[in-house]
Formats: sequence, C-alpha cells, structure tokens
Amino acid sequence: MSRQRLLHLDLKTVYSYGDQLLFELVRHAFNSWGGGDYLELTSTSPFREKATSAFVDDINENFDGVVIGGGGIFPRRTNATPASGWQWNITVELLARLKKPIIVFAAGNPAKFDPEHHNQVFRKHINQTMAQSIFFGLRSTGAVDDMRAWLDEPASAPHLTLQPCPTTIGRVLLPRMAGDGPGTDKRIGIQVGLEVAHVESGLEPGAIFPQLRDLILALQQDGWDVEFVGHKRTDMKFFQEYGAELGLTGRQLYGNTKVLFDGIRNYAQLPIILGARGHSQMIPFGLNNIPLSLSTNNKIKYFAHEIGHPEFLIDPWRDDFASAALTQVDAVEANRAALRAELAATQQRFVDTTVQNLSIIHERLTGEKVIAELVPYSDREIRLAQASYDNDYERRRLAEAALAAQTGVRRMEGGATGEAARPAAAGTVQSAAERMSLGSLRRIVRAGRRRARRAFTR
Repeated sequence: MSRQRLLHLDLKTVYSYGDQLLFELVRHAFNSWGGGDYLELTSTSPFREKATSAFVDDINENFDGVVIGGGGIFPRRTNATPASGWQWNITVELLARLKKPIIVFAAGNPAKFDPEHHNQVFRKHINQTMAQSIFFGLRSTGAVDDMRAWLDEPASAPHLTLQPCPTTIGRVLLPRMAGDGPGTDKRIGIQVGLEVAHVESGLEPGAIFPQLRDLILALQQDGWDVEFVGHKRTDMKFFQEYGAELGLTGRQLYGNTKVLFDGIRNYAQLPIILGARGHSQMIPFGLNNIPLSLSTNNKIKYFAHEIGHPEFLIDPWRDDFASAALTQVDAVEANRAALRAELAATQQRFVDTTVQNLSIIHERLTGEKVIAELVPYSDREIRLAQASYDNDYERRRLAEAALAAQTGVRRMEGGATGEAARPAAAGTVQSAAERMSLGSLRRIVRAGRRRARRAFTR
C-alpha cells in the first residue's frame, strides 16, 4: 500500500483569519485520516500564482493528485483571474495537460448562474475542472445546487457533493485546543466587518453601528462579558470608534502567523458568537459553541440552514435590530445546554461526511477501499505545522515582494492587485521544487509516529 502524495493549492495569509485557518485544517483533515497512512497533503503552492508548463509537468511527475480548497475560491469582484474566471490561475490549455486527478475540497459557493448574464470564462473553465476531478466538494448543499446550475451536463457530475469546511469539525481535529468548552460563563463574542458588498447592499456603518452599540450596552447591563473579535483589519472599525466608551476587550485575529492556532484557543472560550462572516459561524460551531449571525449573504444563510437553525440568522436591516438580537441571545442562553448537545450531533454528521469523503477520495485514487478514522495531530506535529506555515508564508511574502519590485504591481490584502507603493524588500522568487519541499520535517515525525503506533499494537 503506497501513501498518496498530493499537492495542496492554497492561500497563505495573515489578513483574513478564516482564510488563514481553513486551508491549514484542510491539510489536517487529509493527514489525520487513518493517522497519515494513506494520504499525504504537506506540499503546497499558491493557487493565485500563474501556472506554467513546468509547474504542470512537475505535478504530473511527482504527485498523485491535486487538492484545491477550501474557501471562497470562486468568482468575486476583486480576485478572479482572467485565465479561469476564478482564483485558480491556470489556463484551460494547461489544465488539459494536467494528467493527475483534481480534488476540490470544502470550497465556498459560486455566484448564482444567470443564463443571460454570466462569466463565460468561468463557465468553460469550471466545466473542464469538473470533468478532470474525481471529487468536487462544496461546503453547503446550497453551494452544490448553485454550482450544478453552471454545468453543461449536471447529470455527468455525480462527484459534486457536500463537504463541510474542516473548521466546522475543529474540536475533532484540534481537541486539545478546543478543550472542554467555555463553561457556563455569560461571555459573548461580537464580530462585525463591513466589506464593499455589505455597504453596497445598504448595511453602512452609520446605520448598523449605533444599533450595535445599543445591543452591547444592553448585553452588558444584563451581565454579559462582551469581547470584540476582528478577523480582518476592517472588522476593527467599530471597536476603534466605540471600544473605549463601552469598555470592550478587542481581539485581533490577523496581522501575523501566530494567530493561526491562537484564534482557536480564543474562540473556544466564547460560548456564543454574533458574527457577520462565514467563519465567525463555522469556527465557533466547530468548537461546539453557538453561532448567531447577521443575515448578510448566501454563505451565511446556507450554513444556518445546513445546521438546522435558520433562527440563528438576524436581519441587520430591521429597525429593531438591537432588540431582535438581544431576544435571540437570551433565547439561546436559556437553552444553551440542549442546543450544544444538538449542535454536537450535527457536527458528528459533518465528521462522518468528511471521513466518508476522504475514504471515497482514496478509493478513487487507488482503487482500494479503506475504512479509517481521523487521528488528530500530536502536540509536536502541531508545532511543526505552525513552523511550516511561518516559513511558507515568509517565502511567499518575499516572492511577492520581489515580483512587485520587478513589475510595479502588488497584491493587496483582499487578494486584488494594485500599483506597488514603493520598491519591495529584496527577495528571491521561490521555485516550484522549493515550495513543494515544505513539510519534510512533519513527514519525518509522522513516519516515526506511525512506527511507534505499529510497534505498540504488535
């Protein structure tokens, strides 16, 4: 039995906590299945980097397959590439030269398909990607339905299916960080970030911030300890304006690589979250805490329905938003223990789906049927994963800085490109071989761990 070596096309970032964590947990899911005996996902490469013939040849020669995802990799206004219409920067011609199977894992929802007005580049590219895939997993049934509408022949894609984001099973993948839960304290996290899409839809700071202030005051008067959580720089605007007045604790989960796992530890201590991002739902849920959300987009709506609790959605446009949110917080607090038990059962369904999907992926790669469970990383493996993330992020940062110096174009926090403000620090562009060698220390440790486990069971 040979372990399948897979290349992970991912994103390394310190600008968005959801993106920072989710790609790492995709690797945890693959490497934890069967204790690492069957699938190896340690080598990584940025999906936004322009693919070349040499890169495709390297994959064909050295890997058994390609994993892309999860996250919001489908078209958005700022970071879809002209080559594909989504974030994988590979032309259809080079895609056709890729001989190894593609695995899309826990990706977000695509735009709604409009027969009259749609991105034709994306439609052609995603149909070819689907045809070359052995597994195409999206993180909600709503996203699966949206993607099916883009396909020329939906019936020919039985491998298009549900694959929850691994952040939703965080306490299974990272049990020591999750701990026993936050206890019974009245603590709540607030995460509100307003992007361009929110503002264009009418959810402006001038409209929502005063109501959010009223909500926090009411929570504090009711005995709640309120912590403000920022996944991105823009999330902290409310805290900067009202944090001192309200006496809030602010937690910035961005800006450096060390928050990768620190954010999990922080969220584990917050029994209830009111958020405005998909991952301020999914990460708390994954730690068996209760995720309330501002109902601002389909990603958030789909997830609330996926876990069976559409009442967790709060309409931020209603005039009595503060009152409605307080009522919902009181309702879930009164039923906290029962809700956590119910959400744990739902999470187990997500775990079972993930385990089954990994088994399917392995069988489609090898023809062998294997039944295995998730074996979480050891503490040492987690430290190595953090070190690998640190090193890879720095390599990519230097590569992008060097490219910006050469071209005058830099990549901004949200993924879009713009004019470089000044010459970047000197650095060297990393080769594909150097990128793909990352994680070697982790592989050594995992091999030793397997040997020790086998010796113990003899």
